[in-house]
Amino acid sequence: MEKKTEQFAWYESELVKDQIGALKGRAPMGLMGAFITGQIYYGLTALSQINGYIETRLEKDERRILIIVDDFTKKYAPSVVKQLEQIEAEVEVWSGVIPEGPLNTIEEGAKFCENFKPTVLIAIGGGSVMDSAKAIMILYEKPGHSLFRVAPFGSLGLRKKVKYLIAIPTTSGTGSEVTPTSMLTDMDRNPPKKLAVSHPELVPDVAVLHTDFVKDMPPFLTMATGLDALAHSLGCYVSTWGSPITDALNVYAIKEVLKYLPRAYKYGARDLEAREGMQMAALMAGLGFGNSRVGLDHALGHSFGKVFHAHHGLSVGMFLPSTIGFQAKVSKRWKELCYLFNIEQKGKDDKVLFSEFLQSVNNFIKSIDGPTCVRDLKNPVVGDEEYLVKLDQVISYTESDIVSLLSPRHLDKAILRKIFEYAWDGKEIDF
Repeated sequence: MEKKTEQFAWYESELVKDQIGALKGRAPMGLMGAFITGQIYYGLTALSQINGYIETRLEKDERRILIIVDDFTKKYAPSVVKQLEQIEAEVEVWSGVIPEGPLNTIEEGAKFCENFKPTVLIAIGGGSVMDSAKAIMILYEKPGHSLFRVAPFGSLGLRKKVKYLIAIPTTSGTGSEVTPTSMLTDMDRNPPKKLAVSHPELVPDVAVLHTDFVKDMPPFLTMATGLDALAHSLGCYVSTWGSPITDALNVYAIKEVLKYLPRAYKYGARDLEAREGMQMAALMAGLGFGNSRVGLDHALGHSFGKVFHAHHGLSVGMFLPSTIGFQAKVSKRWKELCYLFNIEQKGKDDKVLFSEFLQSVNNFIKSIDGPTCVRDLKNPVVGDEEYLVKLDQVISYTESDIVSLLSPRHLDKAILRKIFEYAWDGKEIDF
């Protein structure tokens, strides 16, 4: 078998790294700020509103709808198909999505589209399903286009074949239902590496939130995806790329995660208010970071998760305390969040206050049985020797991650190594 040539994403180019280095800080949002979102339907009638959306935009003979799911979320397809039958749409279901979106499955999905020729894609699932649907749309619309070369600038030229992309999340954390990003996996790298594909045209036209799709999430998935929402909002807020709009969204998301995630984790389907609250928190966090940037915790979590086969949300949540500490050396935006954790600020210097803030973040994560350091990770268990052996690879992947390019502090392999060493047992960043 012929060995494939290893490809690299556009953001891994040394030239790009040097140019993007000039964009660090808050100023870029004043130069190229934009807020992008699609329609958002939520509540008990959310699902039925899809019919009206499609019926008023497409003629009967144009309503060719492909539902994209994975092996787990395909159980939700029949209820959506039944809904679409009311507008006499032609519907097919493709259940070929695999977790983390390996590129070969994206190609398979695009081939399915070439045969069926859908005008609407409906993604029902977690981040992997929604992100895969975005990438499938690219390859279906633009055959032969390299996903490694999709940069978030200029026109991508979508919506020629697929007129509308609709996202129905079955987890509460990823926020992909409202973001321009598709996180995939390049299986030709050894070990496999995250590939970030991002463009404004990938934002779904419609996001549908209904508790029927999330109420039966198991506790671990509730916790892990909930930590992803916390990392999105908190990591984004303490970065230097915020705007008044995204700041407001992220503050709301943090508040709702703190209020509803413990309840959703503990009670599951018995507390639909908490389920609904976490759906909205994840969406708000998605709007927040999707219109600015995620925190450095995602660069560490992307790489750690791929090398050690750990859940994405669990990984980014675990690195959140360390990366907050790292960014606190150049930004005091964390102080604006103390009240959300009921921290009294009066009469305290910044050192004491920050220690209390960081401890509150740690305590919250632990309260839902989440890890705050690598040593405490239970799924999977990572030993100290294994961690040290694989650390060079993790550091290499982190340094070339798209999130690292926008770090407000200088990063290199030596600094990243130190962060990862501190994160082993949760030592507070002091450099």
